[in-house]
Amino acid sequence: MSEIVDIFKTPIYFEELKLNTKSMRDYCLSLKQKNTSVIKSNVGGWQSDNLEGEHPPLNDLFLEIENHCSKFTNEIGLKDILSIDNVWININYYKDFNCEHIHANSKISGVFYIETPKDCGNIEFVSNDANMKNYDWNKNSIKTPNEYTAAHWVMPSIKNRLYLFPSWLLHKVLPNLNPKKERISISFNLV
Repeated sequence: MSEIVDIFKTPIYFEELKLNTKSMRDYCLSLKQKNTSVIKSNVGGWQSDNLEGEHPPLNDLFLEIENHCSKFTNEIGLKDILSIDNVWININYYKDFNCEHIHANSKISGVFYIETPKDCGNIEFVSNDANMKNYDWNKNSIKTPNEYTAAHWVMPSIKNRLYLFPSWLLHKVLPNLNPKKERISISFNLV
């Protein structure tokens, strides 16, 4: 009897939260007015340095991140109890994006979307074997991209959505193609 066994799976966790994104949006924009952008993976836009100290409008989010991380790591079989190591804000305007990158020296990373207008750009995950898949299993040799054949996997940026994923997973954020409204998100790492 034939069988296909899935090996080397890559988990991505997501949950729709019910947080007050308006107060978080206002808070993020106020921090932007007081601080210059750092340059990490962002091309254009504004990215905060790691947030230090107290940030009351974000406290509910921080609790949700650690709660959902606990569920995620339990489900995939990690035994560590993780806590937030660092957090930063991303504000991307028209045509701004984030290059491919990983989050080194962390176990789980993620993003929470505060503001996601139409055409604001999604998050794209890149398979660790993308170069080989793009060469050997390119668009001319596969019927439809799926979990086995895809070299890239796009997940939508949705307001109030939380994503968690392994920190070693290569990813990027596609350009915001909305000429009038910004995409606002909070990224973080857990150790």
